[in-house]
Amino acid sequence: MTFSRLLCLAAGLILLTVPGLAMAQSTSSSTATGISRLMNPSISLNALLLGQVSRDLATTEANQVGLQEMEIQFSSVVDPFWVADLILAMHPEHAHEGEEDHSTHFALDVEKAIVEYRNMPRGFGLRVGKDFLNFGKQIPLHTHNFAFVKAPVGIAAFVGDHGLTETGVEVAWNAPLPWWAEVKVYATSATAVIFDHGSRDLAYGARWSNLWDTSQASTLELGFSGLTGPGAAALDGHPTGRLNLYGADLTWKWFPGTTTGGAALNFTNEVLLPDPDHKHGDPLGFYSHLQYRFARQWWLGLGASVARDALPDHDHDAEAGHDLHLRTIRQVKANVTLTASEFSAVRLEVHYDEDTESDFRDLGAYLQVNFTIGSHPAHLY
Repeated sequence: MTFSRLLCLAAGLILLTVPGLAMAQSTSSSTATGISRLMNPSISLNALLLGQVSRDLATTEANQVGLQEMEIQFSSVVDPFWVADLILAMHPEHAHEGEEDHSTHFALDVEKAIVEYRNMPRGFGLRVGKDFLNFGKQIPLHTHNFAFVKAPVGIAAFVGDHGLTETGVEVAWNAPLPWWAEVKVYATSATAVIFDHGSRDLAYGARWSNLWDTSQASTLELGFSGLTGPGAAALDGHPTGRLNLYGADLTWKWFPGTTTGGAALNFTNEVLLPDPDHKHGDPLGFYSHLQYRFARQWWLGLGASVARDALPDHDHDAEAGHDLHLRTIRQVKANVTLTASEFSAVRLEVHYDEDTESDFRDLGAYLQVNFTIGSHPAHLY
């Protein structure tokens, strides 16, 4: 066979192969109907399975095994200007006392639906949609990112277990200071339980975060937060006018980069000061959380929290107009967490709660399994 015939044979093989390669590439990026998958969003699912037992409470809610929460997240680039995140959360809803049906039902909520503009000038950022309000360190967190199984009582007593989720607009600005500083201001709807649903007024808030490098392996963050909105009716039934919340938080993190999976420390403290009109007593919420990684995949957590507010012992006391007593709830807890990877964790936790104005005591334990499948975005720092 001559050299010219070899060239002709090689050219023929290439011409036969190229259409096959093109067809394979087209097939890999399309469905059977020929519709491309390239524009599909990243999808992830996180689930929290929880077993709990209580020494002092005999209710079903305090002694059961079930699904604590499930989140489905969709993340995608909308176009060259916007990126979007959507989170659907499923929470259990238990029957109220007195109802015959004590089975667990589930509610599906839109927890997050945000678009963020990518090309704002001069250090500005813009976010529009529904999300947790940017107040403090605990409220913006999703449940699977909590340091403990449930939110600290110092926060939950005033804003609920799942924080504040509202719809509105937020503008951020990286201030040109010698250290990293960011200011965020927002205006949102006022539909949360702490607000007056019958009011047309919006809620307004701001947060100022400051971050310093205290060493090559540690950082110190100091934040101040404020929020104001139409207050919900007080426990005695009278309108409260405006509700103001003030907060401050201090976080120190130590993560040496020299050893992967070595010792690490996260120490978070936050104070919450509710200031409603016609308030009773001096409301205060506080918590302190310490997380220490003592082995490659093992974390130890210690926490304490206090909530002080004027609360009735029973609902009928408030309805009858009885005097409200100053109540202080204290909480201490400890846990150990096995973090096998960024996609799974198993946590064993014990907690003790007490109410100084009643005989309420609760010593309990949790066993939580946390797993994620799919492409899950990074958490807050």
